[in-house]
Amino acid sequence: MRIITSVAAVITKSNVCYRYNSIDGSINRQSILGKYGVDKFCFPQNPKGRSGLRGRGELFRWGPNHYVQYVISRGVNVREYLVVNSHDKKNIIFPGEFVDNSRNITFPPMLLNFIESNLSEKYPENVVQEIIKNALKNRILRYHGYYADDRNTDNAWMETLIYDINDSDDSNLGLLDTEHLTNSLNLTWKIIDKSVIDSKIEVIVKRARLTFGQKVASIIRSALKALRDENKAGIMFAFGDAVNNFVGLSAIVITLVDMLSFSSAVVKFKLSHFINNKDIHSSMHFSSHCLWDLEQQKKISHRKTTWQMTDKEGSCGI
Repeated sequence: MRIITSVAAVITKSNVCYRYNSIDGSINRQSILGKYGVDKFCFPQNPKGRSGLRGRGELFRWGPNHYVQYVISRGVNVREYLVVNSHDKKNIIFPGEFVDNSRNITFPPMLLNFIESNLSEKYPENVVQEIIKNALKNRILRYHGYYADDRNTDNAWMETLIYDINDSDDSNLGLLDTEHLTNSLNLTWKIIDKSVIDSKIEVIVKRARLTFGQKVASIIRSALKALRDENKAGIMFAFGDAVNNFVGLSAIVITLVDMLSFSSAVVKFKLSHFINNKDIHSSMHFSSHCLWDLEQQKKISHRKTTWQMTDKEGSCGI
C-alpha cells in the first residue's frame, strides 16, 4: 500500500484532478458507459471493475480513452476492405485512432487527412468534399462501448466507436488509391470475406461484455479442457493468459500445478519466487509476464513491475 499512497501523493501534490464525467475543454472525459466513480485521490475508477493494474499504464489519458475505428469496404459480393498493411496476413487492423472527443466526429484527424490528401490528387476540392459527405451519409455505427484491451488499467481504459462504410459502386471512398497516390497511413485494399469481418467485430463486443470474474472463469475453463485433452502445453498457455490478465497468481499456480502433479517442493519453490519478491507487496494486485519453459524444469522468469511519471497527464503504472 506504500507505493499506492506515494502515487496518490504525487498526484494531489501536483494538483492534478481533471474534470471527470464531463467535457473538459476540448477533451471529453465522459464515458459511453455512463457515470464512473472517482476515488478520494482523484483516481477515476474503471467501470468494468479492477484490472489488477493501477495507474494510467500505457494509455494517453486517465479515465476513458476514446478510440474511433472505421471498417471501410468497396464492392458487394466480393468485398475489399481498407486495412493497415501488415506482414501478418491473419492480423486485420482497421484504420483508427484516439480522439479528444468522439461526439459528432466525422473521421479521426489522421484518417480524414489521408482521405483528403489521397483524393485531392485526382479530384478538385469541391468533389473531394462531396465524396466525403456522401460516404458519411452511408456510415453505420456497428459498436460503441467498452474496448477490452491489454492496456486497460484500474484507472484508465479504452472505449471505442466502430463505424462501417460500404461503397458498393466505387462512388466515394472506394475511389481511394492506396498504390499510386498519397498513403500516409500505410493502408491497403484487401479482399476479405465479410463473415471474417463480422466475426472480428463480434469478438470485440463479446470481450467488452465480460466482467473480470467472467474472464477468469473462461481462462480456467480453457485450462480444464486442455487437461482433459492431456495437452500440458495448452495448460501452460492458459496459465500464461491468466497471469497476463492479473488473475490471483497463487490460486492459479496452486490449482494448475496440482493438476499436473508436481511435487510439493516444486510448488513451494515456484510460489516463493513471487511471494518473496521484495518488489511485490502482498496487499497489491500486480501485473507480470511469465514464461513457462516445459523443457527446462518449467522455470518461470518474471518481469518486475515498474512505475514511472511521464508526459501530459502523468503515469503511475504499477
